[in-house]
Amino acid sequence: MLHVLECNLLGMRERRLRHPPAFILGAPRCGSTLLYQLMLDYFDMGYISNLHCKFYGAPSLAERLFRPSRRRKPSSFESDHGRVAGWSSPSECGDYWYRFFRRTPQYVTLNDIAPGSVRNLRRSMRAIGDAMGKPLLFKNLPCSLRLGPIMKALPESAFIVVQRDRLETAHSILEARRKLFGTYDAWFSVEPPEIESLRDKPAHEQVAMQVQSVYRLIEEGRAGAPERFLEIDYEDVCRDTHAALAGVAGFLESRGIKMSRRGEVPKSFETRRRGHVETKIYRDLKEYFERGGTMPGSMPSTGRDDHD
Repeated sequence: MLHVLECNLLGMRERRLRHPPAFILGAPRCGSTLLYQLMLDYFDMGYISNLHCKFYGAPSLAERLFRPSRRRKPSSFESDHGRVAGWSSPSECGDYWYRFFRRTPQYVTLNDIAPGSVRNLRRSMRAIGDAMGKPLLFKNLPCSLRLGPIMKALPESAFIVVQRDRLETAHSILEARRKLFGTYDAWFSVEPPEIESLRDKPAHEQVAMQVQSVYRLIEEGRAGAPERFLEIDYEDVCRDTHAALAGVAGFLESRGIKMSRRGEVPKSFETRRRGHVETKIYRDLKEYFERGGTMPGSMPSTGRDDHD
């Protein structure tokens, strides 16, 4: 009922988007959550909070009723595998996106989605933007696998791709698997198109190919409209947050997204080191990449660890 309300009443007022959205894309464990928190602290942008997500059928209505985005407190820059505690804290809110996209397979092309879903996504974005009165920022990593429909529904949108050392990204996914499930063999996060064939491979190959596939699909989406994409290096964000955010602001302004400051953020972050995976599986992972297991655009290994 909320979905119908948002798409057929709240989102019908005008055809254009007064407040275009930006999307943070990348593989799991690339540093996307840190960038999400930084941008929302530094810039005045609308977003889906944990409270909005409780009303995922109509986040725009939740904003009009409760104004959680106006009650946002400065971030602690902590998260638990992409989840940030607190009602006003930013959420990936998978349930919101499943209003428009199937749950599985997660990879969705324009041929896989009904025209009505594309139309409803645009109407929902219009309703959320009107309720918040500011540019929108979203971070939901499976959206990296839905770029065709999103770019069709939202031609005003812009995309920020977080790049990070491929080896260390895959390494961190293995650590997340062990921490969350007690095993390296359980799947974690985004499911690329090759998911079924990957399940039969060793864990170190699974995570390496998962990372590669996500960035390959982003590159395919970018090929049709490269001016709508900005790549940002996780290491650069940690080294000089203000310079990185200035680059993001310049890019979004060039796409017609008016940016304004909200608050301050730390000037830099140390790249935190965590407990490493077992020596053998890390060696297997590293050897896989050294044998040519990278894809075009992959970055050299630094051996440093990460924020979420």
